[in-house]
Amino acid sequence: MTDTASSPIAVSPAVSPRDERVGLLLIFLSALMWSFGGAIARFIDAGDSWTVVFWRSVWAAAFLICFMIWRDGWHGTVRLFRGMGLPGLAVAFCFATASTSFVVALAYTTVANILLMQAGVPLLAALFAWVLFRERVALATWVAIAAVIAGVAIMVSESLDGAVSPIGDGLALLIAVMFSIATVITRRFAHVRMTPATCLGTMLAAAFAASQASQFGVSSSDMGFLFAF
Repeated sequence: MTDTASSPIAVSPAVSPRDERVGLLLIFLSALMWSFGGAIARFIDAGDSWTVVFWRSVWAAAFLICFMIWRDGWHGTVRLFRGMGLPGLAVAFCFATASTSFVVALAYTTVANILLMQAGVPLLAALFAWVLFRERVALATWVAIAAVIAGVAIMVSESLDGAVSPIGDGLALLIAVMFSIATVITRRFAHVRMTPATCLGTMLAAAFAASQASQFGVSSSDMGFLFAF
């Protein structure tokens, strides 16, 4: 059968109004918490960006592992990692790239530029969903996508004339692209639990940062900020 609607991965489960409200609340809280990241990072006086990536990822991985063990038990956690498959690996790669790029970008550009780029993630996700899966996109969304592209072009032009580093803006754009792809994959494979994928992403980021960091020692105050970060 060639009809994609008959494929089990293309069928979205019914969402109750309560679940939809919970989802919207979680999205709002995730955006709110992520927005504090740039401000917290400015208080950290670590050796280099890779040291920050390493400890931030280690704490995140530890928290997610403890959470999954508390919720699903040891055996359940192992099953979740085994069951995430290629979609989970793809999301893990996207998250590792995005979280690493976020910290490194802070050394090259402003927090405002990074967060403004990330504000376009839902619209980029809609664009990718249309390109990859031909999902319908409303006219208002197309207008918003065009506005985001125009805004990104303006921001990139500032980096080209030397106002800010093109490396920082490039990494900020990479963050938005990675999160958009991860969003599309997560929605397309809604039956796959992505918590272990996020955890694996933090492990990948920590492993790569460990190979790049010039030092691992940080002060106790910096470690506190890294825990919150």
